[in-house]
Amino acid sequence: MNNQSEMEPSFDAMLDFTTMGMALISLEGHWLKVNRSLCDILGYSERELLTTHVEMFVEPTQVRYINRSMKDLLHSEIPTYQEQISILHKDLSLRSVDWRMSVIRDADNLPVTFLVQINVVSQQSDIERKLAESEQRYKSLIEHNPAGILTCDIHGRIQGVNPAMARILGYSEDELISQYIHHIFLQNNVKFDRAAGILMQNDNYMLEFQQENGERIDLGVKNVPIIVNDTLDGVYLIAKDITQFNRDRESLRIAQQDLHDTVRRQQGMTLKFRKINANFIHTLCDGELLYRLGFKPTHIIGNTLHDIWPTILANSIEAHYHRAWLGEENVMFETTFRGITYLTSLRPIKENERMVEVIGSCVDITERKRMETELRETKELLESIINNTTDAICVCDLNARVISINAAHEHIFGWSQEELIGHQLPIYPDNLEYERKELYDKLKSGKQISGMESVRLRKDGQLIHVSITKTPIRSEKGDIFGFAEITRDITERKQTEELLRKSDKLSVAGQLAAGLAHEIRNPLTSLRGFLQLLQHDLRDKRHYFDIMLSELDRINFIVSEFLVIAKPEAIVYKKSDLVMILQSVIALLDTQAVLCNVELILEFQSDIPEITCSEMHLKQLFINLIKNAMEAIPKDGQIKLLVSLHGEDQIRVRTQDNGCGIPEERLKQLGEPFYTTKEKGTGLGLMMCFKIVEAHKGTMYIQSQVGYGTTIDVFLPRYTEEPN
Repeated sequence: MNNQSEMEPSFDAMLDFTTMGMALISLEGHWLKVNRSLCDILGYSERELLTTHVEMFVEPTQVRYINRSMKDLLHSEIPTYQEQISILHKDLSLRSVDWRMSVIRDADNLPVTFLVQINVVSQQSDIERKLAESEQRYKSLIEHNPAGILTCDIHGRIQGVNPAMARILGYSEDELISQYIHHIFLQNNVKFDRAAGILMQNDNYMLEFQQENGERIDLGVKNVPIIVNDTLDGVYLIAKDITQFNRDRESLRIAQQDLHDTVRRQQGMTLKFRKINANFIHTLCDGELLYRLGFKPTHIIGNTLHDIWPTILANSIEAHYHRAWLGEENVMFETTFRGITYLTSLRPIKENERMVEVIGSCVDITERKRMETELRETKELLESIINNTTDAICVCDLNARVISINAAHEHIFGWSQEELIGHQLPIYPDNLEYERKELYDKLKSGKQISGMESVRLRKDGQLIHVSITKTPIRSEKGDIFGFAEITRDITERKQTEELLRKSDKLSVAGQLAAGLAHEIRNPLTSLRGFLQLLQHDLRDKRHYFDIMLSELDRINFIVSEFLVIAKPEAIVYKKSDLVMILQSVIALLDTQAVLCNVELILEFQSDIPEITCSEMHLKQLFINLIKNAMEAIPKDGQIKLLVSLHGEDQIRVRTQDNGCGIPEERLKQLGEPFYTTKEKGTGLGLMMCFKIVEAHKGTMYIQSQVGYGTTIDVFLPRYTEEPN
């Protein structure tokens, strides 16, 4: 800084007296000192200039040259920088000046400031002016060219790059200047050994370049020689980034290959043809179907129909080809050849309303034709079964209107198909009309009704018992569009079951008679004795009245229970206490158990809630099970009833005995009518037990082992609604 201080007086004097514009500029490019001449050249006062940067007064396209020259001066790569540039006057006009710049250094050779000398170029000849304009146009062409332009000497050393090339390569101009082109360009992932390998390229060629971020790009390059005085002075490398173009071209190639592979590997067959000289000539044909027919593309392409097919088949196909060539859309036809049936669809291709060619798509329908035949045969078989079955079958739409019925439906209900089609079934009695809506609401929600028993009305007014199964009919999409109903006449079965039920009740009542007679005789004897005593004296004998009333109540209870079992009643479901039902059964059978030397035990393993049931039928169920158990015990024995909850919605009543047991081979037949393991049994009792459990929507399981006894589990649901 001392040197700078020493030279300031002389420098100030030089600034004041020279007519040349002079200034000191900081290393960052700010004005430090300016003379009067420079202020006149730029049109600004000294104060205005000292608050600004040099770049504000240089024509924008030349700013980067000034910046680069400042860097070169600082690094001592050039002693001075001189060039004719355009500067911006305060009145916004451009003035051509001769710009000369050098660097002032201190005693340690460190840069301190820049010295700038500016002369206005006022006297230019026309040739010089045109030359300057031409140079400006040249610079503008290079600077603003969208293609990347790189200038190098004959040794491949880079002398300049335009902004487009710097942008493409991803490096700044300063990073590229003075580099050798063979050091930065790659081709086939191998560096060039020397620049001549690139400079000697005559035609368009491609270079691979790795950007600073590591990404590799493809450049399409054209070499343009620089000739000065008939001598090769260097080369322009004009480049364009073709990375995306190459990728698109590769994608197109892959897509074309995929399309070819798709057409080749498709299960069907694709073909094209044109009409040339009154003949249909195939221009494309490929696909798996073609090979299954015994052909190859070469057998079809370029040939007519008569060159390929037998005459009769060719004439048939040709008629369809004519229709498509005349412009008809979606011409479809079937062809059978060598045992293969395929469906062809033809569509014309037009350009500007002019027929160009026809494209066809063929699909192998051999399997479909076979399935159609099987479906037709299956349909005929199903129709035969439906028409010859003894169950009434009816199909209805969503509004419960009849679509069709079978012959059995006409026979069972009496109405003909003509009378019912389009109408709702008139088979519901007035008191059950509500069932129609309930059933169809369930069907519309997707539920199936299976094995429902009810009564229906015949055309002659007679009521019949029926078993009904209703099922929603769904489309391929799963939408319900109708209902199928299968009805079976079970009137005779119901009558038989009623007879069996009455017979079983009589059998049970008869077996109970002996025990009841003994049970009733004991309290009657007591009553008789007390009455004889009361005939003589009533004093001090009032406690006998309590005993007599208790004995009479016991007789009444036993007789009432006996009547409940013996008297036939309609099934009535209501909420009942299972504990009371089982205790009543034990009380009823206790006397007979004593006579048979059998101990009856009733245990409740948890609190048992009320259930919806028929109390009379459950009593009959458990009386039968306990009596069977007593008969299976040859002498002193025990029958235990264990009651517990099973899951959240079931109650289990387990009957265990230590009787003789049942052989395993006979267990499967238990419950069949007239099948029994007892010498004088009918087999109806256990059958009725299964019926009662089934009516309560429960299940019953029997396990037995010979010599150890039998266990019967009855599972009863806790209903929230009364069973139908």
